[in-house]
Amino acid sequence: MPSLNWEQVRQRYPDGTMVPHMTGKRMFEVLRVADDAVHFKWAVVEDGTVSRANLERAVELLEEGVLLADPASLTSDYRTLVSDERPTIAVALLKDLGFW
Repeated sequence: MPSLNWEQVRQRYPDGTMVPHMTGKRMFEVLRVADDAVHFKWAVVEDGTVSRANLERAVELLEEGVLLADPASLTSDYRTLVSDERPTIAVALLKDLGFW
């Protein structure tokens, strides 16, 4: 798996991109990709963020085999090993980016 390339993240998510959530047919909207975070809107969250540093750390852990690409445990492992910052959104982004 390649490391997270932030320019590719920017290209993948132009403002307003809809991304599938982890469960069901729900979607969230990427509002913008800033230098330090992905900003999103979902349900009652008007401008949530997932930091670049946390996404990069999660990719490192996936590459090292510490985080397993298993839908049953990935969100809870992300929360424990990376951050409690919007883990379901972060995992959905990682899936959409092809990291698992």
